[in-house]
Amino acid sequence: MLGAKLDWDRLKVFQTIAETGSINAAAKSLGRSYGKVSTDLEELERALGHRLFERSPRGLGLTLVGEEVLRTARTMADAVQAIADRASERNPDQLVICAREGIASYWLARRLPELLQLQPDVGIFIKVMPTTPNLSDGDADIAIQFEKPTAANIVARQLGWLHYILYAAPGYIATHGEPKSMSDLQSHKCLRLSSEEYQTECWKKAATAWGAILPQTMATDASTVLVEACAAGAGIAAMPSYVSEIEDRLTPLTNIKPLATVRFWLAYTERVRNMDVSQPVLHWIRSCFDPTRNPCFREIYVPPVRPRLASEAANDVAPPDTSYGRLAPGM
Repeated sequence: MLGAKLDWDRLKVFQTIAETGSINAAAKSLGRSYGKVSTDLEELERALGHRLFERSPRGLGLTLVGEEVLRTARTMADAVQAIADRASERNPDQLVICAREGIASYWLARRLPELLQLQPDVGIFIKVMPTTPNLSDGDADIAIQFEKPTAANIVARQLGWLHYILYAAPGYIATHGEPKSMSDLQSHKCLRLSSEEYQTECWKKAATAWGAILPQTMATDASTVLVEACAAGAGIAAMPSYVSEIEDRLTPLTNIKPLATVRFWLAYTERVRNMDVSQPVLHWIRSCFDPTRNPCFREIYVPPVRPRLASEAANDVAPPDTSYGRLAPGM
């Protein structure tokens, strides 16, 4: 193993596999796809020149080399955590909140004034990550994530549900028509968000099958790019139904049922529990996703209110004018 160039992230992947007992469990814990975790393990074994696990029908078992590497990985993880703890002591009043781009940009950022009104002196850093953060390793203090935390030192509660539905710009619908069923999408331009997989069991097999045959006009790994392209009339895109609350340039295609419904959680560290400034911040996050105030986060899908298209308004028949001979109020 001497001279091997090691990737720290792959060591963390290996440690997670060893502690969870399987590649599938590690993938769920890390918020990554099975294929990505499996590849990281293979690359690490190739770099070390040794197999780290014995594969058998009963599962994975550490080899002697694997046990040695696990001890080293844990020592390194403890050292990283100690550094993170010392860094946090230098700035004890700042909270790092981690979320994916869409929630951070379109939901939390727009509600930040509510927090600042409650806690004018609060110091926060909103960190955007495309994967599930590892709070135990110091990625953040607070996370809004799509994987249920399993670490014993992490406090977690479910925040709500996201319902993924189809959207299009009014101009696109006027030009290309509105699909009434999934099969109609084969004649439309489709925009897709490409990112790490999460809660794959929640995405219906039918939706996966449609994704394999539908035309793909554009793919991106950025939520902001997807929203702007869809709003500009480039095509139809699947987005969480909360988009209707923040973006009036898009029309929800409510004739088609949600493609998937996924859960998301609020997670935070013991450090947050012990900080005086944390309680108003946690209360603010919970209120942002309160299903009473925001039905889009309820477990049961509530179709968003659909704005009237210009073509629909043009078809209205104006009532007969019976006001002749009367004066307008106040005249």
